[in-house]
Amino acid sequence: MVLAQLAWVFFKIGLFCWGGGLVIIPMVEREVVWEYGWLNEHEFVDAMTLGQITPGPVIISAAFIGYKAAGNTGAVVATTSVILPSFILVCLAAKAVNKFQNNRWLMGFFKGARIAVIGTIFHAAISIARTAVSDTISVGILVLSLALLLSFRLSPIWVLSGAAVVGVITS
Repeated sequence: MVLAQLAWVFFKIGLFCWGGGLVIIPMVEREVVWEYGWLNEHEFVDAMTLGQITPGPVIISAAFIGYKAAGNTGAVVATTSVILPSFILVCLAAKAVNKFQNNRWLMGFFKGARIAVIGTIFHAAISIARTAVSDTISVGILVLSLALLLSFRLSPIWVLSGAAVVGVITS
């Protein structure tokens, strides 16, 4: 039963969450933490963090959640299910892309979807911050990270690496 639930949850996530790893966070949280209870809030933040520091954040997060819910088989089911909708849609749309690239309805859809992605990413940031920002050290890391990213345009890789080192030192 858990495998069928994993397949359905991650198929929905793969089908309805466009825009990359950050966009899926609110939907994944609702399903895996609040609906099915496969992870608690802290495990969820760990899964999202693990996904963001590795290549393929959606796939890594799906595999981690699937593994926590149902072991190796759950990891395979969740990963396959989150990839399947995109694979199907790309196969179906590959030949039609050139034909519809100047379609005003399609361009309007993309314009609206881009704005919604910004809102979804903002929601994801607040959702993760509720659990992750829990003391003065984490507040300091957050403020310093934002300052480095916005003021000095440092690479996120360096900011993540530095924050990880600070986290290890202060633990």
